[in-house]
Amino acid sequence: MPDDPKGRLISIFVGAVLLPSLALSYVSMDFVKELAKKREATEIKRLERMLFYVDKDLTQTAQARALEAARMLGPQALLEGRPEVIRTALVDEGLGEGVFESLHLEGSSPRVLVRKHEVEGMGGDPELSREVLKVVQLESLGEDSVPWPGEDERLTGTLRFKFACDYVQRRLIPEYFEKEWVNPAQSLVIRVSDPSGRIVYESHPTPKDRFEVQQKMHSSTFRGLTLALRYRDYSIEQDVNRWKIGTLCLIGFIDLMLGAGLVLVYSNVRREMHLSRIKSDFVANVSHELKTPLALIRLFAETLELGRVPTDEKARQYYRVINKESQRLTQLINNILDFSRIEAGRKEYRFAPTDLGRIVSDVVDAYRFQIEQQGFTLEVRIADDLPEVMADKEALGQALLNLVNNSIKYTRDEKYIGLEVRPDAGRVLISVTDRGIGVAKGEQRKIFEKFYRAEDSLVHETKGSGLGLPLVRHIMEAHGGSVEVESSPGKGSTFTLVLPIARNEEPK
Repeated sequence: MPDDPKGRLISIFVGAVLLPSLALSYVSMDFVKELAKKREATEIKRLERMLFYVDKDLTQTAQARALEAARMLGPQALLEGRPEVIRTALVDEGLGEGVFESLHLEGSSPRVLVRKHEVEGMGGDPELSREVLKVVQLESLGEDSVPWPGEDERLTGTLRFKFACDYVQRRLIPEYFEKEWVNPAQSLVIRVSDPSGRIVYESHPTPKDRFEVQQKMHSSTFRGLTLALRYRDYSIEQDVNRWKIGTLCLIGFIDLMLGAGLVLVYSNVRREMHLSRIKSDFVANVSHELKTPLALIRLFAETLELGRVPTDEKARQYYRVINKESQRLTQLINNILDFSRIEAGRKEYRFAPTDLGRIVSDVVDAYRFQIEQQGFTLEVRIADDLPEVMADKEALGQALLNLVNNSIKYTRDEKYIGLEVRPDAGRVLISVTDRGIGVAKGEQRKIFEKFYRAEDSLVHETKGSGLGLPLVRHIMEAHGGSVEVESSPGKGSTFTLVLPIARNEEPK
């Protein structure tokens, strides 16, 4: 396991959350495919059951119509009549021609039928009995049958019938599907076709001959016809594929979210660790910045107190060092306090008509001894026609002081500092130029971020809080201006404070 906290946290997240989730997702993909197959099989079985009941209902409808026609004729006519007689009787009853190919009543036994004739007063004529027996024993191949619900208990039998093919296809089937078949919201499409493939009936036009299930009809009336069923707006295969793809996408989305969570956790941990390191560096740097001037102040103060100063000139030099280090401490503390106020949103500025040349002169006078003591060449150019601007004198002085201090700290060999103040098209520009280490192009925006310090050996060797330039930017933005930088590594930098003269028109 990694030693750093960030690595441990990421390892725990990957080991405890991400890897098990990915493994589960991999297994789930096969499971989803199996579920899709079962779902498809279940839907097909459901349609097959529907077809079974459609076939059964059609058969019962045919039986009901045959019984209705038989009751109209009566059992006597069915028992005695020949086929042509029965057809004539059907026409007389208003059933029309071409409905039945055959319709007759078959008794359960010859003896029962003979008794029935005798009851009807037809006598026991042997010739009639033989005729009846002949009718009863006719071969019923190709006919459907239904039990005859006779009112006379002594007469039981079976009604045999066969509808005409044309009647079945033109009337019986269409009337059943249009009047009796239950099709909620018209979501199903059914088709009836003959052995040649010709469509006998279809509840909705289907551009593609793509039915999920098919079934041959078994009763004699519908023998040779095929039932086919499908969903109207979609196919089972499409629906199952849509469900499968949706489920797999959901699994993939969950994995993606977990991956994004890992990236987010890594990013946040990295950021927190970076901030933690920056804060640690800030505390260390500020401690060093405080320790150095305090040590010098204490050293020279003790020397003066003990009277170990050989000459008055040496004493004045010690006083100047104490004063310089006190100003350095004041600047550092002011930076920290101002940064704290800015972070809390409590930083306030007092704008008043200000002479920028005077501000620059005060800063130069305060730092001239330190600049010259460290061997810097100082060049100051202040234009004579500078307009007054509305500004916070102390804030601008602090911003300029931070720039001068950076020029001193981050210069190696060619020690030069140049300050220039000039008007420029409705603005006043204050430039601080040095010939120090410079700033790379890619870091020129980052150096104005809090706690950021450029990647340079001299930068890391020189202690600093990383608050100076962020404060400069905030001060300039509060004045309605900006801070600009022109720099290249090894050739020095020019930081320019841009102040708009238009602020002079604002009220105090």
